[in-house]
Amino acid sequence: MTTRALVATTALAAAGAAAFYLYGGQDDDDDVSEMPQVSRDECVAIFEKITAIMTQQINTLMRKIQAQGAQIPQQMLQSYLVEHFETQLKEVQSVVFKEYGYDVEDVEQACSYYEAVATRDEGVCDACNALRQLYTNVGGRVDLDLPEDLTVEKMCEVFEEYMSAVQGAQVAFSQHLAQLKERGAQVTTQQLNETRQHLMQQQVIIVLKKHGLTNLLWVAALEKYTDHPVFKAKVAAAKGGGGAAAAP
Repeated sequence: MTTRALVATTALAAAGAAAFYLYGGQDDDDDVSEMPQVSRDECVAIFEKITAIMTQQINTLMRKIQAQGAQIPQQMLQSYLVEHFETQLKEVQSVVFKEYGYDVEDVEQACSYYEAVATRDEGVCDACNALRQLYTNVGGRVDLDLPEDLTVEKMCEVFEEYMSAVQGAQVAFSQHLAQLKERGAQVTTQQLNETRQHLMQQQVIIVLKKHGLTNLLWVAALEKYTDHPVFKAKVAAAKGGGGAAAAP
């Protein structure tokens, strides 16, 4: 269930390579035993700060692009966003690591230790995965090892629960809209979208965690099973019943 390789989407291989934590743990991480200099809490704080800064930078960039009103082909925009992300990430990590008094090797060792199976820390894994998720949101690709027990049959089971969670979130959002109308509240489309997304994540994360999955693993699983006849039949049945798309 560890990240093995980062699939390059731009020519900035050097920038991507600097962000070693986007790769995650390796298969031999089970043998990691040396305690890192970076504590568990420091590691979480480091990655939460990097993610917060990168989120702000990406949001600012997107607002600038939207303000210009330029019609940019999707593939070109994605390539640009990934390139920008990798370049900025290299600079941000340098500043944040220095602020905490560590270098690249120190943080790399900490990532290997806290994401290894034998010494796994969920808080560190969540903090690292949040940054990886942000990277995939702008178009980056992270290749993941799926759980060995995630068969197509189990995938169908998880999918069914996932769809129920999505529908539950839609109901909650509809109720939220009704309450806003009753109060005569004025909200922007962006605020509504953020509320809808938040409700969705609240519901689906419960399902994913129940089965030992993250959003990243869920997306990887969807890619793996998208063409499997059994899973395709399950998705078709969900769509036929009015279900929503299986988006992360």
